[in-house]
Amino acid sequence: MRLAKLGLSAIVVAGFTVSSFAADSLSDALKNGKFNGELKATYYDVDKAAKGKESITSLGVMLNYVTAPFYGFSLVLRAQASSSPWASAKEKAFYKFDLYGPGAVLEEVYLKYQLNKSNLKVGRQFIKTPLLAGNGSRIVHESFQGYTADIKDLPKTRIFLAYIDKYLVRTDFLDGNNKTRIGSFGKNMFMYGVKYKYKMGDSVMTALVTNKSIKGLKLTGQYLLVQDATIAKTGAAVGDISVALVQADYKLPISGFNVMTGIQYGTSNVDKDDSRSGDLLGFKLGTKYKGLMASLGYVIDDNNKGMVSGVGISSNWAYAGDIIGLENYNKNVDALTLNLKYNFAKVGVKGLMILGKYTDYINGGNTGFNGGDDLNAYDIVAAYKFGGKLKGLSTKFHYENVDFNTGSILNYRFYVNYKF
Repeated sequence: MRLAKLGLSAIVVAGFTVSSFAADSLSDALKNGKFNGELKATYYDVDKAAKGKESITSLGVMLNYVTAPFYGFSLVLRAQASSSPWASAKEKAFYKFDLYGPGAVLEEVYLKYQLNKSNLKVGRQFIKTPLLAGNGSRIVHESFQGYTADIKDLPKTRIFLAYIDKYLVRTDFLDGNNKTRIGSFGKNMFMYGVKYKYKMGDSVMTALVTNKSIKGLKLTGQYLLVQDATIAKTGAAVGDISVALVQADYKLPISGFNVMTGIQYGTSNVDKDDSRSGDLLGFKLGTKYKGLMASLGYVIDDNNKGMVSGVGISSNWAYAGDIIGLENYNKNVDALTLNLKYNFAKVGVKGLMILGKYTDYINGGNTGFNGGDDLNAYDIVAAYKFGGKLKGLSTKFHYENVDFNTGSILNYRFYVNYKF
């Protein structure tokens, strides 16, 4: 089964074909659709010690249109433009994989059918599940092209199914073109553990089930299969890649506190790469009181094999790991993470949030990871959403220090967004 190439014209034709039984109502559906948008500005400063230090400012404009429902059908269009007008040649080369990619792309173009609480989608769309998840921390939001079914009509149960044949990368440098431009839909894919090492073959398929039948308990199970993957640089076949995750999270209210516990187990198999056919076991303990949330996560990796986490830069489901480096899928490297988060709305400062995170990667003898030494990472995030006459405006600052044995890598990130 292969998804035909879906451009804007194909989706529009599909929408009109399905809805052609009542042209007058279709006209109303289009006229009563809703527009919204977002202006984005990001500033990144990265110091990789001996590997270089560069900063870049990128600007973006997003426009989104959703038709009004018509017999359960609706059409969604989302366009994103990106530019880094002041970037030098060095900065363009330094950020060619994630931030420097001028141009415009249709991130989302899909036809949706809604029935009660469930829906079907065909086309380009955002997806966020543990093993299949696009990331929106840059100007371009990773997206997927394919079919999805999100079933929520069963009591306290969700079933999500997806068949994907293309993936939107942040920039198009990965296709080997000499001039970097905004990302496009193709077979390149990101997987934690190997980054962009593999390309998908025919498709990526996944099935997710969550259940909340027992009060306070959430059960999650997901399986993902990449068919006929290849090595991106050489085209050599690696066969199928499979990833599986089972997880149980329990929340127990005790005298005004919420006590949170969790356990997870993940495993992956790459047909022709045994070094990434390992597993991971994770534990979590946390509490929440008024505006304060504190949690401790610990993951134990396979002593002999690393693993891949899934597809997409947000397919980072492990309970422990830093925000940017994400080294928690390596063999024989356990991770311990302490999170402290405070929502200042509880003390009258609505819209302000501060997060602190400390991660210790405990090396069990993997000399290929940080020279065999432990690795520490420190994250601080501060975010503020304005209200009143400035409603829609938000800012965020993120600092991370990853303390490698060859020197620290420092990240400074500043975001300003305005939604309208």
